Parts: sequence; structure tokens; C-alpha cells
Amino acid sequence: MAKVSVVTMDQAWPVTQPEGYSGKAGTAAYLNKEQDPLHLYLHILKPGDRLEIGPREIDTLVYVWKGQVEAGGRRLASGSSLIVEHGESVAVSVGSGKALLLSFTAASPPEKPRAGGHVHLLPAENVPRSDNLGDSGVGGGMHFDASLPTCEIWLHENHFGPGEAPPPEESERGVHCHSEDEIIFVTNGQIRLGNKLCGPGTALAIAADTMYSFTPGPEGLSFINFRAGTPSDIRFANGATMSETGYWQDNLSERPKYLEPVG
Repeated sequence: MAKVSVVTMDQAWPVTQPEGYSGKAGTAAYLNKEQDPLHLYLHILKPGDRLEIGPREIDTLVYVWKGQVEAGGRRLASGSSLIVEHGESVAVSVGSGKALLLSFTAASPPEKPRAGGHVHLLPAENVPRSDNLGDSGVGGGMHFDASLPTCEIWLHENHFGPGEAPPPEESERGVHCHSEDEIIFVTNGQIRLGNKLCGPGTALAIAADTMYSFTPGPEGLSFINFRAGTPSDIRFANGATMSETGYWQDNLSERPKYLEPVG
């Protein structure tokens, strides 16, 4: 994988259902090549469509980007998410309207996988959020913090207000890296990468230990961030470090409230 890969929605290509997926739904691949350590698919469900996920050998995270679906007997609106652990399965369906789902996985199972065998459903209203993380003016929410005893997956969201192109010295202060491969997916607004603005439906695949930075565009920026394991410290170009798990624990007073399938 290139150190930073940018894939826009119109660059995602139609594919047949990947192994472990079945049912009626249109599917496009953002990242699924041999060199990609993390995979990302877009699933388009129309009224009456049904996407079955699992059982698979690897844990799968699904995010409801647009629309509303039903999974495990629960209604999940836009901004909801769920995990289908290895060895388990769930069906996602649409009654009316149209839904866009994103599914994230690692390319291969971890060397020491957790037990698996469960489905965790997280309605949007059960996601702990703050409009002002650390008095920064940046909003965010935690979906999965890699602490489930049967699964190790991370997904958080961030929300930035509108921004103009910053001067070079300000951009340099935000240069940082993570010790894990990650995918950033723009759900709304625009992300500014240098002089380029990328809108909703853009995915950034960033290799571990790659220094990068971004700023919000003139319409603001909302994104989700996926990693397949527990994050280590964030490292900044100036040598500073920050505990990412500690940051979220300090700034959110609650943990996500997961639901199990019913019926």
C-alpha cells in the first residue's frame, strides 16, 4: 500500500459480493487489493434488499452512512454501527428508502484473535459524543474503542467547523502519525490535503507510522476513523506524544451502549 492512498467515491469500482457476504445489494470496493492491509467496501441497499454478513474468519465493522436499516431485529439510523465478529453472522435489510453502508475489515485475521462469536449493535443515539473535545472546539464520538473482550476493533468519529487554508506554520503543528494502519472516511463536508479539497465519500488509507496532516474545508468536516486494533500513542513531528485511548477516556464521560440482536 502507498503510504497515503486517496480514493473518491467515483473511483470505487463495482464488485461481486466478497467472501463471507451474500444477498441482494450493490457493492463497490474502495480498498481490497492484495497490498491493502485494510479493506473497505460500500454497499448500496434499495427497498427490499438484504445483505447477509458472515460467518467469516475475520471481524467485520459496518457503519450506516446514509439511510436506515434493520439488523438483528433493531433499527439502525444513519450514524449507527455494528460489529459482526468472526464465526457469527447477521442480516441487514432495508424496508423503504435507500441505505449506504460501509464495511471495514483487516485483510487477514490477527495473530492472536479474541474469542469472537458475537454481534454488537450500536444505534446512533447510543454513541457517546462531545461537541468540544478537550476544549478544542472539535466534536467527536466513540463507536468501538478496541476494548470488547471478544473483539479488537476501533472506530471513532470527528466533526470540525468550517476552515480556511491555514498558513504553513499552522499546518506543520498538526503533522502526526499513528502506529497502526488506518482508514479515514469523509462522511460530510470537505477534508483539505495540502491544496486539494476532497468531499463526502472520500476514503484515505494511511499506512502505520506515516506522518500526515489535514484541515477542514470551507463547509466543515466530518469523518470516521477505522483501525483493526488498539491504538498506541499518537506521535507528532515535533517529538511530542499523546495517548489516543487516554484522550478519548478523558473527554467522554460514558462508554458506548451496545445492543445484542433480538428476535
